[in-house]
Amino acid sequence: MDESFEIKVRNHKTTPVEVRIVEHLYRWTNWEIRKNSAPFQKVDSRTMEFTVQIPPDGEKTVNYQVHYSW
Repeated sequence: MDESFEIKVRNHKTTPVEVRIVEHLYRWTNWEIRKNSAPFQKVDSRTMEFTVQIPPDGEKTVNYQVHYSW
């Protein structure tokens, strides 16, 4: 099974910020990221994390595609 996600994060501050995006892949423990627009870290068997920098009054979009296998 394949799923695609798009996450938009905005910064309304006047200074840059670092944001942690935590995603829980609950469908199955065997998963693989096929496409991603930002580097990620696999935290455990069902959790991944993106860390992104967002400029002042800016926006960052993170896309990824996950493939689950049984």
